[in-house]
Amino acid sequence: MNALAPFPQSATASACGGVQRPPPGHIARLSLQQRLLSRDCRLRLLVGPAGFGKTVLLADCARECPATHHLLWLSCAGEGWHVEQLAQQLGKLLNYPADLSSGEVLETLAQESRPLWIMLNDYPAQPNLALDAYLNQLLMVTPPGICWWLGSRRRPVCNLSRLLLEGELLELGSSELAFNESDVLAWLQQLDPGRNAWAQALHALTQGWPAALRLVLLAAQAEPAALSAPQDGEHDQLLVEYVEREVLQTLPDELLRILEQLAQLPRFNPALCDHLFGVGEGAQWLRALIERGVFIQELDTAKGWYVLFPPLARLLQRQVMNLPYSALHVHASQWFASHGDIRAAVEHALLAGQPDVAGSFLERFTEEQVLQGQDLALILRWRSELPDSLLCSTPRLILLNAWVLLLVGRLDEAQTCINQLARFQPRSDGARTRELFAHWQAIQGIIAYGRVCAVDARAHLHDALQGLPQSAWAQSLLCRSALTLVAIGEGQLEVAQKLSFEALKQARLHGNPVFEALLELDHALLLETRGEFARAETLLQRVLTATAPTALRNTPVLARLELRLGRLQLRQGRADEAEAALQRGLENALVCGDPSAFHGYLGLAELAMGQGDMATAFAHLGQAERQMQRQRVSETLYRGTLLLASSHLWIAQGHYARARVAATRVLSYEQRVKAVLPTPNFPELIPRFQALLLQLDRMQGEDVREPLRQLLAKVAEQGRQALVSDLWLSYADACAACDDKTGAEQARHTGQALQQRLGYRRPWFRVKSPVEGTPSAVTVASSNALSSRELAVLGLIAQGLSNQEVAEQLFISLHTVKTHARRINGKLGVARRTQAVAKAKALGFF
Repeated sequence: MNALAPFPQSATASACGGVQRPPPGHIARLSLQQRLLSRDCRLRLLVGPAGFGKTVLLADCARECPATHHLLWLSCAGEGWHVEQLAQQLGKLLNYPADLSSGEVLETLAQESRPLWIMLNDYPAQPNLALDAYLNQLLMVTPPGICWWLGSRRRPVCNLSRLLLEGELLELGSSELAFNESDVLAWLQQLDPGRNAWAQALHALTQGWPAALRLVLLAAQAEPAALSAPQDGEHDQLLVEYVEREVLQTLPDELLRILEQLAQLPRFNPALCDHLFGVGEGAQWLRALIERGVFIQELDTAKGWYVLFPPLARLLQRQVMNLPYSALHVHASQWFASHGDIRAAVEHALLAGQPDVAGSFLERFTEEQVLQGQDLALILRWRSELPDSLLCSTPRLILLNAWVLLLVGRLDEAQTCINQLARFQPRSDGARTRELFAHWQAIQGIIAYGRVCAVDARAHLHDALQGLPQSAWAQSLLCRSALTLVAIGEGQLEVAQKLSFEALKQARLHGNPVFEALLELDHALLLETRGEFARAETLLQRVLTATAPTALRNTPVLARLELRLGRLQLRQGRADEAEAALQRGLENALVCGDPSAFHGYLGLAELAMGQGDMATAFAHLGQAERQMQRQRVSETLYRGTLLLASSHLWIAQGHYARARVAATRVLSYEQRVKAVLPTPNFPELIPRFQALLLQLDRMQGEDVREPLRQLLAKVAEQGRQALVSDLWLSYADACAACDDKTGAEQARHTGQALQQRLGYRRPWFRVKSPVEGTPSAVTVASSNALSSRELAVLGLIAQGLSNQEVAEQLFISLHTVKTHARRINGKLGVARRTQAVAKAKALGFF
């Protein structure tokens, strides 16, 4: 873990008698050792900044030197190494005559017949082209049987590409040398097991930097192990001293000043450095720091861009926190703005303490960027840092902010924001006034849709489409999408298909893959509503594979695609695939700050329902609600679906009154408003609540066949085939409750045949009963079947309720409860209620 003392500058045998023992807290990096020891090549190169364990790893490998080889260890630590000094030290280790020149050492080495491991540790970090050229000559003349090992903070300027091409190079960089989380845990278990819980936090704090891990832990040893892991900035003193001595002390003053300024920048490249530090000089200084191996890493996601190693950057930021860097951020903001990177320009303007400048840059965000949902979480953070007066200072900023709020489901805030447009009316420019009004109508229409108001939504959206200019094609597409969803919610599936086709056509004309994917989601929802689950899944899979990954990055569309895909796989009974897709979609939605995270939790709750794990199901529903409340999402976007899922769980638990209250609450609102829409992304909400209320009525002993027939006819006319199949099975239960065996058999056959044709394996919010799959329960049910009402009564009796309490819970008379209890005893062959409960448990009813 921590660095070893330098080895003596003398040859040692393979027994490694001169190699120091492992230092305290040392953990063997067995996987890295295996990679290094198993590869037969001329050069094994370990490159990483100070404190990344290069010396320790070389020493561990030195102890494994084969008995057939001689081990030579040379520490190159110190300043001022030159060619003749390196040649002299190598000649001394190899027992060559002391007066050989560097060229003669090369010639002699080329004739070497001994098998050797030559380990050069702490190769000079100061760039030295002559020294690197000599090292290259050494590598080129090396005969077979000699293996070089090199530990260095910088990559020497040698012909490494040729060695790599010939298979003679194995290189480990800082990413391989850094500890992963499991390494940190193993290290803690060996060194301080009481702090195992710190592993994840320590890894996140240090990003696996071995020296930082050791020094932070040493500084925190006086604290009780029960405390949480140190936070950023705590116990820095030892690490500060280490960095001062090992990194900063060796830098020239101008490079040190540049490094301190680079620590303030989230990312940088040579062109930006030229702009900030002087044309020509900035890029040279950056290159000089990179050549010295001073913790500067190239970003994987953007070639040519660099970042200072975050733990070191945070350390330097605290060291110079009182110095003014606002001018640096102002210049960086200007550079990013001139290169079209508005996101970075806004970030630097805020860091410079200039919100007005940030607001002006925010206006440069194109409508397409905002409406695709790019960087929603970031823009929301900016909103919290900018004054409200600035956010509403121009019509363009008002519109952009209203759309952002709308996309994350904050309907009331979006309404308040869009109302600010009234301050800019009337205008002398009539055309601009009409355009602003059209934008206002588009936002009002989508707000009305989110508030489940069909009439207002449809009217505003149609008017907006008439008034929006061609340049506002993105807003027009969102209006068309909303109209499609309104039609699906109202059961006008043919109208929805025409609207969806027209919207997709417009998106393809503009060649925008994000909007096309967004509209394909509407098409998939239409297919899902029809019960065409396989077709909908194929469509979404095609969108995911055909769309370039970069197009969907930083947008919530990817999360929505994965979540809808998981839902379709769940409907088809493929639980494992569904869970994986739902987890991926949920993670992406949380990163983007998108309200679709609700559907991730909802899907996971439904998976738990299918396994009969009601506690986990309720937990996921609770997480869904908390997430929506934290994000301040309007309740109309999720409350109805949440109540429907919860109601199914309540029924499974015997809390029928609670389920009835929820269903009545939603349906009474629908009856008052008349033109109410279902919750977005769940177009079957209203008819499923109607079916649930009829189920509760049936469980109370009512004949619900006629209202079920009416609901069936209405849903069938709309083409909601999956829901039709569910209603047929509900109708079969209603017939069975009325002793209509023929009707029950026919209805069940029709429903099951339709489900089979649709590939519909998992009905919505179906809670697995403990009775399912229990042979003893099946046997009893076939001979002495308990009715659904008798099962409900027995379930409440098992909970310890008295007959009177059962009657109140089920809204039936005391006499009816006693009648059910007698029948239950007769069917189970027992005399008392306690015996009935015991036998029901033995048979698997509970």
